[in-house]
Amino acid sequence: MSIIETAKRNELDVYGYLLYLLTVLPKWGKDPTEAQLKSVMPWSMALPAYCRKMYKEVQ
Repeated sequence: MSIIETAKRNELDVYGYLLYLLTVLPKWGKDPTEAQLKSVMPWSMALPAYCRKMYKEVQ
């Protein structure tokens, strides 16, 4: 639940963000680097455009 609420507060498309996380995180294995984890935080500028669609626009 906190991932969803954090995505909402950062005005992300929740579905797109979760899809991105579930696609990327398994590829990194059990021990992702700090840089990798920072790149998927909801406030990261490295997120793909489909995650950045405003949450308000998706509803």
